[in-house]
This record gives sequence, structure tokens and C-alpha cells, in this order.
Amino acid sequence: ATLAKQQTMVDAHYAEEQTNEVEILQSIYPTELEILHTEVPQKFTISIDIEDDDEIRPCSLLLTVEYTETYPDALPLFEISLTPNTLPAPTDIEAELNDKDIYDLTDRLRELGEECLGMAMVFSMSTGLKEAATQRLVEKTAELVRAKEAKIQKEIEADQAKFIGTPVTRANFLEWKAKFELETKEHLSRLAGEAGEDRARRAVSSKKDEDKRLTGRQLFEQDRSLAQSDSTFIADGDVAVDASLFVQEDDGLSSDAESDE
Repeated sequence: ATLAKQQTMVDAHYAEEQTNEVEILQSIYPTELEILHTEVPQKFTISIDIEDDDEIRPCSLLLTVEYTETYPDALPLFEISLTPNTLPAPTDIEAELNDKDIYDLTDRLRELGEECLGMAMVFSMSTGLKEAATQRLVEKTAELVRAKEAKIQKEIEADQAKFIGTPVTRANFLEWKAKFELETKEHLSRLAGEAGEDRARRAVSSKKDEDKRLTGRQLFEQDRSLAQSDSTFIADGDVAVDASLFVQEDDGLSSDAESDE
């Protein structure tokens, strides 16, 4: 009976400490704290806004705490979660907390709680969570800013390099010369090939035209009127020529030439 009484007194002591702490927390967080379970051990949530002027993207965390039977001599059960928001999508220099950050923050809160064993610790945990989360966002934002500045600097240097050009050395000049000569040779070879193909095409076309041209015999065979005497084409008033006279004259010239010999 004595042991039971003592246990009851111990339980009552823990319950009283827990109830007192909840009352204090309600005065500190009048709108941020919400009681989920009023019976001992109590369970509640605290909404924590993370903001630091214009240096970081604001966000909200929810710290859920559930007392254990021997709290504050033992750590409470707790959980950290991100609260959804309606903010526009983050820019390229606005950092956000992710699952890994939540995991690291949970470890940090556990360390804080262990440092405060034996005394009310939820307020220290909530303020420590806000400080650690803010610091994490500041660091991540600074990393994004540095990355963007480095990218801009790289782009500026690339633009400047376009105007500066590449310094000419013997090595890169010989490399350029060999490449230029090769390209020129290939270009001339291509032009020669195209010219040869063109000449071949013209030769084939000319041969086809010659093959299509009719011979004299073929013309006479196709048109018998071509075989008529040229006399049919002598108009009225034209003088006829006796071809025999030219033959005789040619014979006389031949005889004279022989006598001279």
C-alpha cells in the first residue's frame, strides 16, 4: 500500500508538472498551440513560423508533442512536419526545407531535449527548432545565391571570350593549316567530280542527238521528192547550163598539160 501510494504521488507529481507546462505554453503561444489530448499524458501541437525578413523564403513547421509518463525526466515523443502553404513557386534563389532537413532538425531537437532532462523542455525545443530551421534556410539560400552568381560570372566570361579570341600559337596554327588544306582539297575534288559528271551528261546528250539525226539515205527513203532532178527547181527565165562543156574544157586543159611535159 505504501509503494502504491508513493507511485501515485510520483505520477501526480509528473502530471502536475506537465499540466503546469501546458498552461505556460498556452500563454506563450495563445494562437499557435492546439491541445489534441487533454487527459494525462497530454498531447498538443505548436505551429512555428520560420521567417527572417527578406533573406529567406518563409515557411511554417508543426511540432507535435506527446508527454511520456515520467516527463520531464524522460524525453517526450515529438514529430516535426512541414505545413503546406499557398506561396508562389520558389525562385532560383529561394531555398526550401526538404525531408533530409526535417531529419536533421529532429536529431537537433533530440539533443536539446537530452540537455534539458529533469526540467520543462518543450519551450526550449520549440525555440531551438525555429533557430535551427532559420539557420538552415539561410545557409541553403546563400548556396543558391552563390551558385547563381557563379553561373552569371561564367556566362559573362564566355561572352567576353568571343571578343578576345584564341591566341595564335605555332601548334594551333599548324592544326588550322592542315585542316584548311584538307577541306580545300576535298572541295576541289568535289568540284572536279561534279564537272566530270556534267561533261559526261553533255556527251551522252550529244550522242543521243546524233543518233536521232537522219543520214542522207534515210532522208531520201522517207521523202522520194528529194530524189527529183534539180531542174524541177529552175524558175522561169533561168539559164540552163550544159555540164558537158565543163567536161570537154577539163579534157582540153589536161591535154595541154601533157604536151608541155
